[in-house]
Formats: sequence, structure tokens, C-alpha cells
Amino acid sequence: MVILITGKKGAGKSYYAQKLVEELKADDFKVYWLDGDKFRAEKGNQDYSDEGRIRNLMEAAEIAAEYEHIGYIVVMSFIAPRKEWRKMMRKKWQVSRVVYIPGGTLWEGTTYQKPSERELQTKYNNRIEY
Repeated sequence: MVILITGKKGAGKSYYAQKLVEELKADDFKVYWLDGDKFRAEKGNQDYSDEGRIRNLMEAAEIAAEYEHIGYIVVMSFIAPRKEWRKMMRKKWQVSRVVYIPGGTLWEGTTYQKPSERELQTKYNNRIEY
């Protein structure tokens, strides 16, 4: 299963993800955490154009799929501002959830499509269209 925690900059995605990871590990689950800020830093990707954002998200989604395939719960904390992009990511995973953290800010010229209730409630991305 992949849990995508998303929201705007400074909303608390990483904090929430860290607490969730700690709780899951305490319950003896195998957990892998992908944090958007750390991932960008490790990859050296400072391209914030739509193409750069999609490339970053899809690369992370591929890694998440690999870990999900070998039995991990993957927690991702990323700004994934477009429904279409989140949908592209979720198609790579067997089972996923989207968690939206409200608040935060955006860079000038950036928009964020808040997930609909249906998107948030959809658990099996490869079975239910939202």
C-alpha cells in the first residue's frame, strides 16, 4: 500500500508522515518513507516547471511501486498539486490512499487542486475511477 500525503508548502506533510511512519513501525509493519524535500535534494532536481514536477513525482512513484511490490507500506509526503498528476502516480500502485493536509502556502504562479472527497475516499486506484 502507498499512502500519498499531499498539500501545500508548510502544511505539515512531513511532520504527519513522520508520525505515521513511527506508528506503523511500532506496530511492526515494514515501512518506507519518501519525503518530497529530501527526494528533490538527493536527486538535485530544482526544476519546478510542470515538466520538472511531473518527472520528480513519477520517479518517486516508481520507487514507491518497487517497495510496495516487495511488501512495504510506503508513505510519501509530496506536493502533488494536480489531480491528473496524482492519478498518474496512483496508476503505478496496487493499493493507495491520498491524505490531504490543509493549510500552507504556494509559490507565486502555482495553483493547487485540492483533492475531492471522492479522490480522498478512493482506496484501490486500479479498481475505482474518481
